[in-house]
Amino acid sequence: MADEGEAAMPGEAEASESATVPMDVERAAVESHATAAEGGEPEKKKRGKPKDANAPPKPKNAFQQVTGAARARIKEENPELAKDLKAMGEAMKAEWDKVPQEQKDEMQAAYEKEMEIWRPKWEAYKQTDSYKEFCDVKQDWLDGREKKKLFKAHAKQAPKKPKSGYGIFAGEIRDRVKEEVMSAGGGMGDIGVKIAAEWAEVPETKKAEYAEMAQREKEQFDVAYSAHKKTDIYKKFQEDKAKMEGRHKLKKLERSVFKQAPAKPKSAFSIFKAAVLKQVMEENKGAAAGELSKKVGDKWKATPPEERAPFEKQADALKQEYLQKMKEFKKDTTYSKFLMQRHLVRSRENRSVFLREAPKKPKSVFSLYKEAHKEEVPAGKGQGKGMNWVKSKYQTVEQDEKAKIEAMQNELKQKYEEEMQNWKSGEKFKEFQKNEAKIKREMQNEAMKVMTLKFLDDAPQQPPKTPFAVFLGEKRKAIQAGDDDPPAKKSRKALKDEVVKYQEEWKKLDKDLKSEYEDKHKELTKTWQERAKEYMAQPRWKEYMEEAKALKVPVKSLLSDKKQSIKKLKNGMKLAALPDKPEGMPVKPPGAYKLFLQAKKSEVEDVSKLPALWEGASTEEKQKYEEDAKQLLTKYEEAVRVFEQSEEGKEYLKKTKQVKKSRTIAIAKNKYLTGVPKKPESAVIIYIKSTMKDVKKERPDIRGAELTKVLKDKWSALDDSEKQPWKDKAAAAEQDYQEKLKEWKSSQNGQQYSKIMKSLSKMARPKGKLKAKAKAKAKAKAKPGSEGLKKPDSMPSKPVDAFKAFCKDQAGKGKNLAAMANDFKALEGEEKERYVNEAKERAQKYQEEMDAWQKSADGKRYAREAKLLKKRKHIAMAKEKYLKDEPKKPPSGLQLFFQDRRPGVMKENPGIKGLACNPKLAEMWKNLSDEEKKVWNDKASQDLEEYEKKTQEFKSSADYKKYASIVNRMEAKSKAKAAKKDAKKKAAAVGPAPPSNLPKKPHKPMNLFMEQNPGLGGLGAAAKKWSELGADGQKKYVDEAREKQLEYEKNMEEFRKTADGKKYFRLKEAAEKKNKLQQAKAKLLGGEGAPKEPKMPPSAYQIYVQDKRPTMTGSVGEVAKQLSTSWAALAQEEKSSFENKAKELKEQYDQDIAAFKSSDGFKKFDKLQKSMNKKNAPKKAAKPKKEAKPARPVKEPKAKAGGGKGRGRGAGARPGAAAAKAAKAASSDSDVMGSDSDSSDSSSDSD
Repeated sequence: MADEGEAAMPGEAEASESATVPMDVERAAVESHATAAEGGEPEKKKRGKPKDANAPPKPKNAFQQVTGAARARIKEENPELAKDLKAMGEAMKAEWDKVPQEQKDEMQAAYEKEMEIWRPKWEAYKQTDSYKEFCDVKQDWLDGREKKKLFKAHAKQAPKKPKSGYGIFAGEIRDRVKEEVMSAGGGMGDIGVKIAAEWAEVPETKKAEYAEMAQREKEQFDVAYSAHKKTDIYKKFQEDKAKMEGRHKLKKLERSVFKQAPAKPKSAFSIFKAAVLKQVMEENKGAAAGELSKKVGDKWKATPPEERAPFEKQADALKQEYLQKMKEFKKDTTYSKFLMQRHLVRSRENRSVFLREAPKKPKSVFSLYKEAHKEEVPAGKGQGKGMNWVKSKYQTVEQDEKAKIEAMQNELKQKYEEEMQNWKSGEKFKEFQKNEAKIKREMQNEAMKVMTLKFLDDAPQQPPKTPFAVFLGEKRKAIQAGDDDPPAKKSRKALKDEVVKYQEEWKKLDKDLKSEYEDKHKELTKTWQERAKEYMAQPRWKEYMEEAKALKVPVKSLLSDKKQSIKKLKNGMKLAALPDKPEGMPVKPPGAYKLFLQAKKSEVEDVSKLPALWEGASTEEKQKYEEDAKQLLTKYEEAVRVFEQSEEGKEYLKKTKQVKKSRTIAIAKNKYLTGVPKKPESAVIIYIKSTMKDVKKERPDIRGAELTKVLKDKWSALDDSEKQPWKDKAAAAEQDYQEKLKEWKSSQNGQQYSKIMKSLSKMARPKGKLKAKAKAKAKAKAKPGSEGLKKPDSMPSKPVDAFKAFCKDQAGKGKNLAAMANDFKALEGEEKERYVNEAKERAQKYQEEMDAWQKSADGKRYAREAKLLKKRKHIAMAKEKYLKDEPKKPPSGLQLFFQDRRPGVMKENPGIKGLACNPKLAEMWKNLSDEEKKVWNDKASQDLEEYEKKTQEFKSSADYKKYASIVNRMEAKSKAKAAKKDAKKKAAAVGPAPPSNLPKKPHKPMNLFMEQNPGLGGLGAAAKKWSELGADGQKKYVDEAREKQLEYEKNMEEFRKTADGKKYFRLKEAAEKKNKLQQAKAKLLGGEGAPKEPKMPPSAYQIYVQDKRPTMTGSVGEVAKQLSTSWAALAQEEKSSFENKAKELKEQYDQDIAAFKSSDGFKKFDKLQKSMNKKNAPKKAAKPKKEAKPARPVKEPKAKAGGGKGRGRGAGARPGAAAAKAAKAASSDSDVMGSDSDSSDSSSDSD
């Protein structure tokens, strides 16, 4: 290892240093070495513990004063002591012993006086931001030291990092150089400088040898370190590192946030210590700080409680003040952000510690393709190189090759899922989940506290939850009212005993008295609900909702009503809530006893005495209350009759009856349908489930509905003998099901359920609902492709008409639709007209919004999708209607062979069925001779000819003509748009379409092998078969591929010489150039922050036209003529104002265009354009062109100037327009935007 202060060359690494040394430490060392080697002086990093330069300097005690003065003198007299700390310490002690005791006492007294001045300064400084910043720096230093310690400990167990070439050279000569430098009186730093100087003189050949030695060591190190990474030592190091980094990040986050938090208050003991410390120091002069603290502690313990009380009171006041400030601090957004960041840090640490050894996800299809063709990738970056080449190649890959790679990727994915499932059952993942749940729980708990502090403390306080809670509250208030002193805080046990005591009293109350508390509870709840609704309507509640969403905590609903919530049963069914009682529904009146309680309640202090008062009441008094109750009951019964006959009453009773019936059925199903046998699957479903796995392996690219369709088609293709085994299975399952069902129906549960359902026969599911469902299903089946289109959120909602607006106003009055329709018809003229006019205004506003929306991106997209959906729907309906008799395409020769031989293969191999026979059938097909194959192919050809003949006949039928007519009509509507799109696509294409005679690139040897040997399976299986062939077996395909490649190259060379070849490659090169320019332009001049070309200013005449055009009427031609005539007749003085304005705009434009052309984006693009033009310039020198005629000077306009052609560019046009036009003709690519003269043409080349 290099000596301290020794310089080194770049890349040096000592043998004792590990690859796990922190990068910032290693980088700093390398930078220091590089600066020293170049002859410069590196900036020395301060070493050791950081010191606070802003802190008040602490006075030195007597010993420090004496030894501090003597240290420099002793070093000068005896330099060797500087290296021996023990000897230096003994020399300092000897100097201290020489000082007389009187002098020591005087120095100590002076030190104590200085400390009395310094301590208040230090306490004040600790409250400053400077001190907090220093604490942060100091903690960072401590964290860095801990990190370095961890890395060094691991470095001792890890393979040693190899030396660089320079390090090996330095190790060889260090001892000699050290001896020479030390004998010459040099220091440690001079050793490194001398080694660096000698290294600079070493020949390059020798340096190359050292580099080779270093490379060999590095290769050995890489192998050793790769093995080390798999050891438990390395895993333990990574885990410790992740935990340490997480702890450091969390502490730093807390330090940065809690700088703004209030300081913790002093305890009673701390206040006491500050008060008596001076006295204790005087009594114990010369005592150490620890001893003084012990003396103060003993004194605090001996202090009686009455003397402690003032300190405790002061500490309690400080604590309350601190808690209040802490509440305010936690209400700030900073603390909420801190909670989210803390949660993120903890989650990351948890993932780093426990998920490090989790299985890695498999590569994507593209990544696997890239890995398979990595040897073919041209080196470099840009068009046709590196990743660009791979992406282009992948887009043109054949479907077969892509399917093989997808099959390989599916195998890897399946393997990954199995490994992940096994890993998730291990302890590591369980520990991860446990910690993750704990972190989430802590976050939610703290976030809920913060949200309560910030928002919910101001919310209306919830009322007592039950009538008993109202009773308990009244009892407690009565006790507090009779006691003048403030209530003492009760323990949890005392509160619990108190509740038990009052529960006994509550049980003794009669039903009517309890109902009084129930009524009071309802009143309190209703009042609270109104206040809660008002609170939730405030903007503060919206802030609460947004912050709760950001912190991912559940929003607390102030108005949750458990009675209205839908209850779920064990079987998943729901019990619907009973409907709310209408406001007009009569309330049952109280009886005589309850009327007595209401009247006498205010007269007694203890309501439990009311029953005794009723018992002691006279007969006359009781009779009075009974008569009142009878009158109220008579009125109630009459009101009930009226309510039952009203529309509102009928609706409420109907809903109540329906809900009760549905609840009865749900409860019966939940209670009695346990153990009922499950209906078995049909033969088709059993077949699909059995063969699905094989089909997925065979065709991994299909899934969902497409997979189901393939399986159903396979079932349809089976003959009756092949379907019979599946039908037998289904029949056996159905028989077993019927037996079990019969047994269940005879059981107690079955009989009880049947009894209930018979008694509720009218409560079966409504037929109307079933009919509607069947009707909708039939409609969907009759119109395939008729699935709805979801409306975008930005689409304006259709307004209500006059009648619906009237119904909305009448809501809540208990009227049905028919009654409201009659009321609307009976409205008076003005009121009805008001509804109609308001509806018209809403419709007009909706139409305006709809027109604007239809022009937006969402509107256009929705219109396109709706149009496409309509087209698909019509075509699907036409297919369903007219293509029913369309001939079915016959199977190929291979498929006919498979169908014929499959039963025999299944009979010979009972273990394999269905698609599993395909590999054997493919092998049999492969072994057939050409003559045998010809038999099947001829049969397939005959079937195909017959099919084509039938197809032609079908196409001449009336049904097909109708279908074709519908399709042609639908297609004709979008021909113009399609033509425009095609033109745009051609303009933006990368290159021309390849001609038909362009030679096609031949296959690789393995692809030829797979092509000539079908039925090998997936890509992995084919690769395995290919490798099993060996070099001898592969030679045939390699030679064939080589011959085809040579033939391809020869054909390509000949094609390049043809007219088609020359044209194709010329157009391709031009298209690539244009595409490259367009990409560069979009990148350099088309981004959000890219410079924009200023717009060309208008001429004087154009400004005049803009000013006068709104005042003129007539056709476009007439207005143009009027403007031209009036401009020609305009006096020069009047024209000058327009010309001056045009001149100002032109000057501003010149400045803007100059700034635009001096921008980095324009310069880069211009440079690229010029370089491309230079590359594509013809090799032969062009003939010298004639000099362009100098542009005529533009004369001042006369009275009739500008009346001819191009008046917009005429009298008021810019000077030098002709020259600009000539320049444009000379080079159309001179400007980044395609022109240097006119902004109106500037985009012509860019598109």
